[in-house]
Amino acid sequence: METVDFHTHVFPDKIAPATVAALAKAGGIAPEGGTGTLDDLEHVAERAGVGLSVNLPIATRPDQAASINRFAREINRRGGRVMSFGAIHPDTAEPERELAELAEDGFRGIKLHPDYQGHYADDREVVRVVREAKRLGLHVVLHGGVDIAFPDDVHATPKRLARLLSSLGEGNGQVIVAHIGGYGLFDEVERDLVGREVYFDLSSGIDHLPREQLLRIILRHGADKILFGSDYPWRDPAAIDAVLSELPLSQEQFGLIRAGNARRLLGLDAGASRE
Repeated sequence: METVDFHTHVFPDKIAPATVAALAKAGGIAPEGGTGTLDDLEHVAERAGVGLSVNLPIATRPDQAASINRFAREINRRGGRVMSFGAIHPDTAEPERELAELAEDGFRGIKLHPDYQGHYADDREVVRVVREAKRLGLHVVLHGGVDIAFPDDVHATPKRLARLLSSLGEGNGQVIVAHIGGYGLFDEVERDLVGREVYFDLSSGIDHLPREQLLRIILRHGADKILFGSDYPWRDPAAIDAVLSELPLSQEQFGLIRAGNARRLLGLDAGASRE
């Protein structure tokens, strides 16, 4: 079974070079995974044994969502090795309407990034969007932990994410926290998030904590709640998989992390259409 990469980012060809360059400058990092275009992601994914990549677009302003989602719809109509989630900003005037449109158009989820969107993870605006997305059956991927472009004010600490989950009540299996629950704050992840009803993805974090802590988080949280993710174009999925492969996990656990959990969340094993 080919891997499902639950955390990637692509941009329209015309703006990909400038967008990736601007993000790289803001974060002081280089894109190790690729150029950020759809064709490049499909090439990188195929080389790494990834059968499906999930694009996670971010609207940094409410007025950006419409154009971002047009591109996302083009990706989903195209099919192939990439599926796109939708974008929404917590400050949008009518989040219920925008989320309903995304659900009606067949989107499987949305991405929120509290740092880039100027909200803390437990702000009422974020809670409102996540609660409505859940009601509509949309998955919600949230950035977790430090964002290297905004290191001085962490908007999505594990503690704030735990408060968000608590405010949502029961049934949080549609919420995914990126970067193993909180990039750079892994002790707090173990204290505040491990064991809760929430998924973690492995993107941009898997090689930024001791292997024994990574293994402990996976085993304590449960391999059935861990998703493979690369954060392309910042990381190559093959590099993430190389680190994962070093862990003393069972074949069943590897299978869940690389593809089984994602396929279940996305409804792929039920033969669900991507249209």
